[in-house]
Amino acid sequence: MKIADSGMPDEAYWNSLFDIAGIVAWLPARVMDVAEIGCGYGSFTLPLAQKISGKLYAFDIDTAMLEIAQNNARKAGLGNVLFSRRDVLEEGTGLAAESVDLVLLFNILHFSERRLLLAEAARVLKKGGVLAIIHWRKDIPTPRGPTVVLRPDQAQILAAASGLSLAMQGSSELLPPYHWGMQLRKV
Repeated sequence: MKIADSGMPDEAYWNSLFDIAGIVAWLPARVMDVAEIGCGYGSFTLPLAQKISGKLYAFDIDTAMLEIAQNNARKAGLGNVLFSRRDVLEEGTGLAAESVDLVLLFNILHFSERRLLLAEAARVLKKGGVLAIIHWRKDIPTPRGPTVVLRPDQAQILAAASGLSLAMQGSSELLPPYHWGMQLRKV
């Protein structure tokens, strides 16, 4: 099931809306295996795959996005990324329980059933693993993103994650120019 979104602009413009290197640096430093739900063009997939020692499982429901991301990974010579066209809301990731150190949910929680993705992230995370979430800010104008009313905030995400063995790690952070992020650790 494709969730409500704001459409994807061309790749170069999309990438210009993030401090990709800064966001990758914000992620935990020592991880082996990663799951990225909604990889899009691979904007974060590629730099993160270069940094980790294990595999990066990249999921997207959009065939065209996956083809672009796969092409980008091939051009970069990355052999540790496994791409999968999958409706994670309907089918889950297909990964074994407690099999990854980090899950990325970037710009994807702008729908009412966000608990489904949070539950799948909690299921596949190893104990001590981190769920990293970023989303468009609500407090400033942004050139893209879903309508402000659909953008989740920290309280909405924490409410949806209640009972999933996920605990806030630190505090939420601004990730300039247009995003904020939070990390939840599996306890």
